[in-house]
Amino acid sequence: MALIIEDGSVVPGAESYATTAELAVYAANFGKTLPADEAAQEALLRRATLQMEAMPWKGCTVRWDQPLSWPRADVRKNGFTILSNTIPPSVKAGQMALAAEIYADDLIDPATKQGAIIEDTVGPITTKFAAAASTVTKAAAIRQSYAQFTGLVQSGSQVKLSRS
Repeated sequence: MALIIEDGSVVPGAESYATTAELAVYAANFGKTLPADEAAQEALLRRATLQMEAMPWKGCTVRWDQPLSWPRADVRKNGFTILSNTIPPSVKAGQMALAAEIYADDLIDPATKQGAIIEDTVGPITTKFAAAASTVTKAAAIRQSYAQFTGLVQSGSQVKLSRS
């Protein structure tokens, strides 16, 4: 199913800010790897959008019934007010960066994302768990893509999102 793209006009059913064509150009420009299948690229953009929906954006949505967090009203960045009928280029770029980071996370062997298995016995109960390794990579939402969102999220907010 083709993505429904938000363009700043509060598109009903919108699920992405970027198209797969734009994602492919982004990946080529920044040396990122993406799946070749367009449906898989759409899924990555949808997953990135879902993570972005949890971010503490500045301002407020333009309409109560809009499907995505953008467009927004009352947002200022670098001293300028962002028009409430636009999607800032950094929001679109951040979504594409996040989509590429999610895909990179998907390619990492899950076994490398955990530490050693620890066994703990207290009385008759034995528990086994994997301690987080010190080399575990950070969740995609707090890496390069987050730099794109600087100035658009509420100050003092820390984005802490889990892996998809």
